[in-house]
Amino acid sequence: MRTQPPWQVESLDIDLGPVRASVATNAGPRILSYSTPDGVDFLATLTNLAIEDAVDGPYRLLGGHRLWRAPEVPSITYQRDDSGVVVTDEGNGVKLSGRADSDGVTKSISIEQRYKYTFIRHTLANEGRRPVRAAPWAITQMALGGTAVLPFSVDSADSFALLPNRSLVLWPYTDLGAPEFGFGPDHVTVHGTARPSKAKIGQPNRRGWMAHVLGTQMFVKWSRIHNDDAEYADLGASNQCYRNEHFVELETLSPLVELEPGQKATHEEAWRIFDMADRSLDAILNSLPTHPGGNPL
Repeated sequence: MRTQPPWQVESLDIDLGPVRASVATNAGPRILSYSTPDGVDFLATLTNLAIEDAVDGPYRLLGGHRLWRAPEVPSITYQRDDSGVVVTDEGNGVKLSGRADSDGVTKSISIEQRYKYTFIRHTLANEGRRPVRAAPWAITQMALGGTAVLPFSVDSADSFALLPNRSLVLWPYTDLGAPEFGFGPDHVTVHGTARPSKAKIGQPNRRGWMAHVLGTQMFVKWSRIHNDDAEYADLGASNQCYRNEHFVELETLSPLVELEPGQKATHEEAWRIFDMADRSLDAILNSLPTHPGGNPL
């Protein structure tokens, strides 16, 4: 990743009631910001940061929330998306539709507010002529200064609690002894610092959620519980967290599927911001349900 002169992002502000958001209209599909009316923006702003080894020019990260297709293959994953998107009003929210990649796969993100939760539907549609093996991969870039929380499974794998019940996937550049990592009895934390380094960890999504604490608020996103009968990219890490000196990413993935021409794959997340002014972090974490509002995704 390299810094570049800032790129001018055109955006549209969206009032979702309990939260405010903005989306890009000349790149993406991307959600650029997400906050309560009087709260901080949880999403990173990175208009001057790009991946330079893309096949068709620098891939502009921009920050915010994006949709990629797994597995990560530079010639496919890093294809530029800094051209116009189609923004469609859908009543309680909007739909953002991007252009097709070199395989004819299009990406779209739909945003809908339901009570206290923001539901984000990610769709890969194969509009090409050949089958594509892929999975929707939802990536949220969080601003520095906060702490990501990845919960471990708390259920025993057997009636005697003798068998292992959790796993952690590590990328080659990850140092678990780095100061950004913290380990508790039922979670791992990743602190967003500006120390020049990078690391990535992942695990199967057993608890349904991932979180990010920033100031006196906490951002939580839910996705579907890990399916042990399905195949996932990255050694089964359906929840992932990446950090470097610019941002922290909360990432969720659906199982890999064979997308025939004309078929779609969808992946849904639910987002919510909690106020921590009168409650401790542990109290909120311990009260989080597996499903948003008790309804499975």
